Amino acid sequence: MNRRQIIAVCVLVVALIAGTWAVARVQESNDNTYSNIERFIQVLTKVRDNYVEPVSSDKLMDAAIRGMLRTLDPYSQYLDKEEAERLETTTHGAFGGIGISIGMRDRWVTVIAPIEGTPAWKAGILGGDRIAKIDDVSTEGLSLDDAMKKMRGERGTHVKLTILREGRDKVIDFDIVRDIIQIKSVPYSGMLSNGVGYVRLSNFSERSRQEMDAAFDKLEKLHPRGVIIDLRFNPGGLLSQAVEVAEEFTPRGKKIVYTRGRDTSQNRDFISTADQIHNQYPIVILVNQWTASASEIVSGALQDLDLGLVVGRTTFGKGLVQTVIPLTRSVKGPKLKLTTAKYYTPSGRCIQKDEQLKDGALADDEDSGDTDKPEKTDAGDPKKAKPEYRTEMGRVVFGGGGINPDVELTDTRLPRVMEDLEAKQVFFKYAVKYAAKHKEPPANYALTPAIRDEFAQLLKDEKLEANPDSLAAAKRLVESGIRRELGRRYGGEEEAYRIALEDDEQVKLAAALFDRAPTLPKLLALASELNKGKQTTQTPLNTKPVR
Repeated sequence: MNRRQIIAVCVLVVALIAGTWAVARVQESNDNTYSNIERFIQVLTKVRDNYVEPVSSDKLMDAAIRGMLRTLDPYSQYLDKEEAERLETTTHGAFGGIGISIGMRDRWVTVIAPIEGTPAWKAGILGGDRIAKIDDVSTEGLSLDDAMKKMRGERGTHVKLTILREGRDKVIDFDIVRDIIQIKSVPYSGMLSNGVGYVRLSNFSERSRQEMDAAFDKLEKLHPRGVIIDLRFNPGGLLSQAVEVAEEFTPRGKKIVYTRGRDTSQNRDFISTADQIHNQYPIVILVNQWTASASEIVSGALQDLDLGLVVGRTTFGKGLVQTVIPLTRSVKGPKLKLTTAKYYTPSGRCIQKDEQLKDGALADDEDSGDTDKPEKTDAGDPKKAKPEYRTEMGRVVFGGGGINPDVELTDTRLPRVMEDLEAKQVFFKYAVKYAAKHKEPPANYALTPAIRDEFAQLLKDEKLEANPDSLAAAKRLVESGIRRELGRRYGGEEEAYRIALEDDEQVKLAAALFDRAPTLPKLLALASELNKGKQTTQTPLNTKPVR
């Protein structure tokens, strides 16, 4: 690429991103845009021509674009073709493939579990199967990403997997026809033992509203006395789906969220159009510090409108909206993901945490005078009071970073011995070995003395040095891990979820709230009562119910 070509590329980039109108504005301004472009071209040319090793102009340009966007905020980024395709897969929730979850186990690409109803599931692929070859090419040294790419493809095309299976002397070949695989937003929904419904919403993709509808239709036939919506570790996704999910609970005409940006086209108010909502039972929204973005829109809206009780830990604090801008005419070409607006909950809170922005362009950003916007606050300074807002019923909620829960729960952390056992994947390995010898799972997944002895032997075989006292102290969690993986191996992901929930302390604490406060008004009153003393819920609540 010669100097004239570089200049042409830079001018083209400016034209594409800024547009003709914006370029005219730049020419009228004094921001030295064009002199800076000339300076950039000089540096790029000098580096390309004089660097100690040969380096392509394309590589330098790519790095320069990424570096420029990193100075703005953590979420604006340049997406090359592959990154743009991965984003499309995440947001659309569908791709061509065979339907398996894979992981690296003892340096082998290993099937964690087939997705029920998919081509891999129908073909008889099992959890624990080691993938030795894909289309007769060895997987040795192959990364998980590369293995996944080889197994994905157009619907109707074939892929051959060569499998090593526990208990079999010879490899097994599977010829599998690819199909469209749907990524679930709701991997599990069901009833807990105390009659409370539970829905796990793991992301916001194009099918989230549809899957939430199906989950609530299923639960309502079982007449729950309350429902927990679990948004822990949900990183967010599509704004449109966050609005649609929130509409499930928001009466028509109520504002769910609004956005404000420098460009007035980004200023939008999202109003519920729902005619029928799920209000026959109280709702608890379970969140943690990794609940982010679209998840915070839903939890913030339900909190501000007094439609549900938010329980858990203060959320991540991502209150910025990104727009994906194509950089070529090709649908599959590179794209620019650019922060174009901030979003605000119905009470006017922007939940973006300032410390998330660090030294980016938004770090010292001042609001543009919009009266709907909250006053700026330093959320990162604990000495400074967070701004207060009022819910529809007049309850106090706080801005300045993340959604603060109405009832705070302590973090549940695994004991060190459990972290070691999970890291060594011994629960998964035991389930694979057990299934190689038994066609059926143990009754109700109850652990027999023989199972406990076999697991103890596996720990010795794996040379896992665990303190006996630590193992004894974590006995309940260890046995839950064995049962969970046996459930996954015999019953799939849903069965693993069901078993894991039995020992999820935060879920149990959230469910126990319905024992004290069986209606939404009583739940809100209970939250106010707990917050008077800044009580953090650590153990099941056995005190008198709220009248």
